[in-house]
Amino acid sequence: MKIIRDQIPTVHGQVFTPDGRANSLYLGELFDAIAKETSSRLRRRYRADIPLTGGLWGGSWYFADEKGYTRARFRRLYSIVCVPQIPALNDADNYNQVFQQYINTLHDGFAAYGIEMHMAQYGEPVQYSNRLRPTISFQMWDANQKIDYIRSFFVYNSAEWEEAYLYETVRLIKQAKEALDNKTLAEPPRLEGMPTRYQLQDIVILYYTLEPILSEETKAVATPLVERIKARFAQGMKDEAEMNALNAEAFKSGLIYGYEDAIREDFSRDELDIDNVEEWPIEYINRVPHTLKTKLVPPLKAIFQGFRTNLEADEAAAAGGKHRRK
Repeated sequence: MKIIRDQIPTVHGQVFTPDGRANSLYLGELFDAIAKETSSRLRRRYRADIPLTGGLWGGSWYFADEKGYTRARFRRLYSIVCVPQIPALNDADNYNQVFQQYINTLHDGFAAYGIEMHMAQYGEPVQYSNRLRPTISFQMWDANQKIDYIRSFFVYNSAEWEEAYLYETVRLIKQAKEALDNKTLAEPPRLEGMPTRYQLQDIVILYYTLEPILSEETKAVATPLVERIKARFAQGMKDEAEMNALNAEAFKSGLIYGYEDAIREDFSRDELDIDNVEEWPIEYINRVPHTLKTKLVPPLKAIFQGFRTNLEADEAAAAGGKHRRK
C-alpha cells in the first residue's frame, strides 16, 4: 500500500496575536502555502499538475498597524485562489477534486491556531465575475468559533497575487456602485446589518488601492470622507444609522465615478469595458493592463515590504536583548 505523506502548510511568523488579530503579511503567506500544498496533494494522489497560488482578498492590510496586524479582530477571513486555465478543469468532477483537497489542506493549515474548519460550502458563482468562467465562492466555518468563517474566491486564471487582487478591483467597483450610483438612484439605499459595514470598507479599500492614479478632483472629494470612515472604524463604530449617513455622503459626492475614471481608459485601450466585466474574453480573467500595473503594483508591494521590515527589526531587537541577558 502506498503511503501518502502530506505536508502541513506553515509560515515563518505569528499569524494571530493572543487576542485574535491577524497579521496581513503572514496570513497572506499562509493562504499561498495552503494553495500550493493543495497542488502538491493533487499531484501525489492523481499525478495531476494543477499549480494553484493564493493570497489575501479584501484589503484588511489597509486597516493594519505598522507590522501588519489588524487593529481590530477580524472574524471573517478572505482569500484569492488562482486556478490555471487547463482543459482538465473543464470537467466538473476534476474541479470538485480540487475543492476536496483544498478543504483538507485549509483545515490542516489553520488547525495549529485552534481554528477547526468544517462544513465546506462551494460552487456558487460570484456576482459580476466572468459569465463563461465565473469566480467560484468557497466557504468553511470554524467549529471552535475563534473566527466565523474563511471565504475563498477561486478565480479562473493563473496570476501573480498583486495582479489578481487588482483585477478583483474592477468587480468590487461595480459591486460598491450599487449603493453609490447617484445618476440612476434618487437616494442611496438604506443598508442593514453587515452589508452596511462592508460597503464602507469597500469605499476605503478602493480608495487606497487606486490612490496613486486618482485624479486630484477625486482625491479632494474622497480623502476627507475616507479618512473619517477609517478613523471611526478604528474607534469601534457600530451604529448603523451613522454608517448609512457616511454612505449617503459617499453617494452624494459621486466618488465612485472617480474610481471608475481612474481605470477606465487603461482597460479601454485593450478594448475592455469595465461596465461589462462579466463579458470579457476568458483570457483576460486575472489580467490588468501593464500601464496600471506599473503604477499600482509597486505601492502594493511596498506595504507588505514595510510590514516585513518592521517585523524583522522587532525580531532582531528581541534576539539582541536575549543575547545581552546571557
